[in-house]
Amino acid sequence: MESVHNLYVTYEKYIFRYLYSLTLDYHQTEELTQETFLRVVKSLPRFRQDSHVSTWLYGIARNVYLEWKRKNPGLLIRLDDETLEIPEKGTEQELENLETGIILQDILKKMPDHYREILLLRDWQGFSYQEIAIITDRSISWVKVTIFRARKAFKAAYSEEGAE
Repeated sequence: MESVHNLYVTYEKYIFRYLYSLTLDYHQTEELTQETFLRVVKSLPRFRQDSHVSTWLYGIARNVYLEWKRKNPGLLIRLDDETLEIPEKGTEQELENLETGIILQDILKKMPDHYREILLLRDWQGFSYQEIAIITDRSISWVKVTIFRARKAFKAAYSEEGAE
């Protein structure tokens, strides 16, 4: 089993990105990431190694996020200054990429949490259906159907945004 320090060094940025995709709040994500690794330290002796370490870590991060969300109902996802880094000067391509990033982030922000989470885990983090089922504590069938629906909703929203 890896040491806690090695786990942190290896997975901190991935856990941060995952939690950031759910909160879209830089400072809150920092706190949730710290809480996640605090819980990792506390629960490391109970890790049974029947799943990959990353799957276990994402499960803890997800539980930390869900607990925070329950304690803070009605908080709106907001874009803060650190969400987007706007270049002072940039090429046309950089500005186009920034605009696309803003559109994508806006679409993700409007999607239901479970769609946003499932898209991130599958399409950005590359987890398998089995791993996502373990992380979300759902069946593989639910994962497949939800990924299909989330991608369909994302595509529709992106097409609609592009038309504006």
